[in-house]
Amino acid sequence: MDFLSTKAFWAALLMGCCCPIIGRNLVLGRSILLGLALPQVSLAGVAFVFLGSAYGWAWCAALTDDPAKAFLGAALFTLPVLLWLAGRKRLAEATLAFVFLAAVSSANLLLSSNAVGEIYIQDLFHGRLLLISDGSLAALAIALGTCALVSLAFRRRLLLILSDIDFARAAGLRPGIWNLLIALLNGAVISVAVATVGPLVTFGFLILPVLCAAVFSRSLHTHLAVSMLFGAAMAAIGSAASYHYDLPLGDSVVAGGCVALMMSWAVAKACFFKRPIKT
Repeated sequence: MDFLSTKAFWAALLMGCCCPIIGRNLVLGRSILLGLALPQVSLAGVAFVFLGSAYGWAWCAALTDDPAKAFLGAALFTLPVLLWLAGRKRLAEATLAFVFLAAVSSANLLLSSNAVGEIYIQDLFHGRLLLISDGSLAALAIALGTCALVSLAFRRRLLLILSDIDFARAAGLRPGIWNLLIALLNGAVISVAVATVGPLVTFGFLILPVLCAAVFSRSLHTHLAVSMLFGAAMAAIGSAASYHYDLPLGDSVVAGGCVALMMSWAVAKACFFKRPIKT
């Protein structure tokens, strides 16, 4: 059980407990593709800053720490794209597909002449949990903790905006402001998480626990609690498998979440369990 004392395990556990709170907004808002596209946008931002550092751009060269470059690049691309998407009346799948493809191709092109950035991005893509530093872990804890507390404090209003925008207007809420808050929460979590642990782990923790919980939860209140429990279990089981069988931690955590989701679907089908929360 030595893995319980490692920074990588605590980073995974933090992701497992906090990311489902934000990921539930993506699922209930039927924007799962947004959770897939935005981590790639963050990755493109990281590649952009590493390229600027390689070419000696003054504002990039001033950053001597690789994690600092990653944080800046992720925020630099993610937040503007999220604000642009939040301003659209209807978020079509075609738009999200375009954002995903543009981000992936841009990241690859930016890395084509930057060997240092390519190595760092490869580590991020496979889940950089094992290489996480004290500073990165602290930044991750602050970002995830703050966004999770804000989401919990305004959960009823956010759920109303996501589930029934017409009723939200009738109740006196201003959808534009609340959609902007949702975009900022999503952007803060995704940009910091991608810069710290990579897009694969980020997307896995955002979506998989929420989908697992949706199979068994009978209300939105229990859905939130069960999502966090699934996220914590996903982190613990993936970390244990990685430690005992010498497997990549990021891939182990996400693979464990996928197995849990398949088992949840199988149990629900075998027991004729009707999912009350549509995803």
